[in-house]
Amino acid sequence: MITLVAAMLVSGCGEVNIGYLDSEKLMDTPQIKTIREEGESKLQEAEMKMIEEITAKQDATDEEKQKVQMEAQRKLMGIQQAYSSQIKQKLDAALADIVKAKNIDIVIDSSEDQKVVFQGGIDLTDEVSKKLQ
Repeated sequence: MITLVAAMLVSGCGEVNIGYLDSEKLMDTPQIKTIREEGESKLQEAEMKMIEEITAKQDATDEEKQKVQMEAQRKLMGIQQAYSSQIKQKLDAALADIVKAKNIDIVIDSSEDQKVVFQGGIDLTDEVSKKLQ
C-alpha cells in the first residue's frame, strides 16, 4: 500500500486522496446487522441439521460419518461465504458514492485491531454508516 502511494507521488500524479474506514464499526449498522443475523441463523440451522445427520448415522462406518461431516462443513462454508459476500457488496455500494463525491483515490480499512492510519487521511466511516441505516 505504502509503495503504491509512494510510486504515485514520485511519478507526478500529484496529491493522492486517501480515505479510511473502520469496518468493525460498520458491522453494527442496520443493513449489515440484518445480514449478519440472518447468516448466523442459517448457520445455526445448518449446524443443527449436521448434528442430526451425524447422529442418524450411528451405524455407519467411520468413512461414511466422515463423508457426512465433510459435506456438512462444505455447506456451512458456503453459507458463510454467501453472507460475507452480501456484506461486502453492501459496504462497497455504500462506499462507492462517497469515494466518487470526495474524489478518493485509495480506501483502506483501519479497524481498531489492525490500525493502519495513525494520522491524516479522510475518515469515511460515519458517512458509510449513514448510507447503511
